[in-house]
Amino acid sequence: MTRPAPAFAVDASEWFVDEAWREHVTPRHWRRLPARADVSVRLVLQQLQDRGVSATFFVPAALAFSAPELLSDVVAAGHEIALSVRSPWPIDQVPEDKRVAFIRAWEDERAEIERVIGVAVHGFSSCWSVASGDSWWHAPLKMLGFDYDATPVKGAESVVVGLQGELAGAMVSSHRFSAWQLDSEQPRLMGLPRPVREAHEVALREGPERLAGLCLLADKTIAQSLLLEPRNPAPIPVAPDDVVVTDEGGEHELVPRTLRRKTKVPRLAIIVPLKDEADGVQSLFRELSAVKVALSDVVACEFVLIDDGSTDQTWPLLERMARAYAGVRLVRHARNRGVAAAIRTGFFATDADWVASIDGDMSYDPMELRKMLQHMPDADVVTASPYHKDGGVRNVPGWRLFLSRTLSLAYRILLRSRISTWTSCFRIYRREFVVDLPLKNGGFLGTAELLVRVLRRGGRVVEHPCVLEARLLGFSKMRVVDVVLDHMRLLVLVALRLIK
Repeated sequence: MTRPAPAFAVDASEWFVDEAWREHVTPRHWRRLPARADVSVRLVLQQLQDRGVSATFFVPAALAFSAPELLSDVVAAGHEIALSVRSPWPIDQVPEDKRVAFIRAWEDERAEIERVIGVAVHGFSSCWSVASGDSWWHAPLKMLGFDYDATPVKGAESVVVGLQGELAGAMVSSHRFSAWQLDSEQPRLMGLPRPVREAHEVALREGPERLAGLCLLADKTIAQSLLLEPRNPAPIPVAPDDVVVTDEGGEHELVPRTLRRKTKVPRLAIIVPLKDEADGVQSLFRELSAVKVALSDVVACEFVLIDDGSTDQTWPLLERMARAYAGVRLVRHARNRGVAAAIRTGFFATDADWVASIDGDMSYDPMELRKMLQHMPDADVVTASPYHKDGGVRNVPGWRLFLSRTLSLAYRILLRSRISTWTSCFRIYRREFVVDLPLKNGGFLGTAELLVRVLRRGGRVVEHPCVLEARLLGFSKMRVVDVVLDHMRLLVLVALRLIK
């Protein structure tokens, strides 16, 4: 069989799914970062039209929901739509016990795209590259009726593998371009290693020139290269009665329907202190919405957002966004009083039995609340701990870790406690135990003071291992040197038993 002509493939994944960022921008951030795939795809579409080039666009199913007209325009312009899937792992690393759930999700995602564009989807690709070797997903893809797989292989030429009939085993060279490389207005993320961030910026600067060069090398869709004819969409899949497929935080999961029936659940008020966080307000509301849905079977979430004397547009944005969300209460400090003072204000702004505090910059994954809540029947405070033996940190500078670990060790020795982390804001409190505690330090120091007072009054504290990440949006308000000096003063007061 003569090898078909090279094809042009466009990866329509979001800008934050850059493979170079896979270890740094984890799937839990995807749900809160602003989506811009529709913008980048429009930019590529215009460039291809100007050059008379046809291409295969690998699009995630999310685009079919958020921008169905865009997919229709891509097809109307003579291009092909294929399915792009993403997961917490490269597809060759998907655990065997989760593969069935992924396969069902692919079938659902393809059906949604086909519903929008009105024709069958021939192709499949994972957004992450895989190692060469056994391709376990080819057999189920063939069973589902996909004609080819274009998942990239690390260190190898970009090729498309045929799956059906005479095409089985056939390979087509493809030239692949990431649409986000044309989007010069995408947000700039903080908290990434400099070489990683700079490499992404270089790819952005070189994007237009690279696209122009690839248009000289290929001008066909993959379907055209494989001589695939258009066909009608596959039948819409129907999930079995006993299971549903969900996608929480990027991970597909099978959940028995009987476990998702509505039952009466306790209330959880989630307090979020905010100071000059205008850049992250929209992503914060996206995150809180996802948390509310994800925890709905264990708690009824309500939110108390505290503007702690912001001088930017944080408060106007909070007012505008809150109108569209139920269960959100806004409180404003006329001047900046500090993160611990904001948390304490939140205690008085709710009467929920359980109260959680989370960082406005989402340096901890709020989905961990589900696991933390499991400890609450036997605890007065559950505190997140990156320094726990099962915890971890990501993208945090080493010098900051050294200072924080040293301070936590000092508290641990003075209080003869096994607690590893004393400075975390990410906690769940039994409100009745903490609402009347005095607080002398309103800033970052106050979070340690609260924990000291809880312990010295006989409170039950459970430490939950978590991963701490550097913020991705906006800038930290912490003055590290001042905070360290304040902790040293507090340690003296603790040693003298003046904090009770």
